[in-house]
Amino acid sequence: MSSITTANRNRAADAVAARLNGGVLRIYSGAPPADANTALSGNTLLAELTFAATAFAAAVNGVATANGITADSVADNSGRPTFARAFETGGTTAVWDLRAAFAWGASTAYSIGDRVANGGNQYRATAAGTSAASGGPSGTGASITDGGVTWAYEGVAELVFPGGPSIIQGGTVSVTALTYTQSGS
Repeated sequence: MSSITTANRNRAADAVAARLNGGVLRIYSGAPPADANTALSGNTLLAELTFAATAFAAAVNGVATANGITADSVADNSGRPTFARAFETGGTTAVWDLRAAFAWGASTAYSIGDRVANGGNQYRATAAGTSAASGGPSGTGASITDGGVTWAYEGVAELVFPGGPSIIQGGTVSVTALTYTQSGS
């Protein structure tokens, strides 16, 4: 069994987060690469946002939460975001890849593959339909019913956008929440 103390999880999260001070967050559609070391292949850049000079607040319990991120006022392309890649200042050194989703919406039509965040978790639509009038998906199952939509749990929500379910070229792209979690093992 391997684990690290909370104090050291905070130190590790703070060290990663500091690499993003003044950096950029690029939002992509298409299949996410295996990891942040893997070159992009066939992905479409949807938008690029800028981190604050101090990108993240100090980590608490191994979780660092982003400070304000400057919106992209003119999105590069239209599409459904599937992941983002965070870069150091200058935009050439990748730091980490993260899942991307829109905040869940009540009574909203969703297509297969749409991703939403609800209750701190991220879900992917596996059957199209219209979401319930309240509540949204919850739990960690592979077949979660929400009105007429079926969702599969994908993990903790890392990057959340308002609105959705797609980014529209020329539109403004902003971030509702962005967190970095340092593993305890």
